[in-house]
Amino acid sequence: MNKNSAVSVRKLHPEELEWANLRYAEIDFVPSLPDDYVALAEVDGRAVGLGRVVPITDEIGELGGMYVFPEQRGGGISKAIIAHLITATGRASLYCLPFEELRTLYESAGFRVYTGLDGVPSKIVEKHRWCNEHYPKPVLLMYREFPNDSVIS
Repeated sequence: MNKNSAVSVRKLHPEELEWANLRYAEIDFVPSLPDDYVALAEVDGRAVGLGRVVPITDEIGELGGMYVFPEQRGGGISKAIIAHLITATGRASLYCLPFEELRTLYESAGFRVYTGLDGVPSKIVEKHRWCNEHYPKPVLLMYREFPNDSVIS
């Protein structure tokens, strides 16, 4: 990525969903569904990353599917995707299930590790359990309220 190039993030067009799901399949992520809000990050018109918010209720979502293509990492793309998803989806609260080594990234976006499972929607509990059984590295349960306050530090 050229240092002078800006990252732009937009909502994925419906006809791009199959392409996005092929990218997710390459890294063993669950595919996105048509009701998910999928964001595409681009630099100089070229796709560089994806992320999504899966609706749980009208007020709650699950932020996930974060994937910055390997050759593009380290340029702030994931922060741009997260900021876009928080703002564009307008959920009152978001859960996310990141790999443990990404904890600092999500904390910089206002997420905190959720201890216990009280009040956590069953879809989130089930996916968290599945992720920890499916992936070889630990997956955290994190939570963020009021997504329209300051986003990325």
